[in-house]
Amino acid sequence: MTKKATDIWAYIGWPGFIVAMCQPCKDECKFHLNQALVLNIFASGVALFTAIPFVGWILGSALDIAIFVLWLITFIGACKQEEKETPLLGKINIMNK
Repeated sequence: MTKKATDIWAYIGWPGFIVAMCQPCKDECKFHLNQALVLNIFASGVALFTAIPFVGWILGSALDIAIFVLWLITFIGACKQEEKETPLLGKINIMNK
């Protein structure tokens, strides 16, 4: 897969992230892999939070919309082959560069 395809695959949830991690060009794609990993972890945490009745449902719905907007910004950046940090979450670095 090309670098662009790997970057795009990284943002397609956990299965896409795993596929992107298995690609030989993953060293070139570390920026987008890290951004996707942070988004996936944050989204998973919000999904657990929404299990709380009432408060979790209301706040979780708002956070789900925020996650979608953040995901859309970074996904478009990956499609344009730009290394644009995710707003609010972009400074978190889980994978070493």
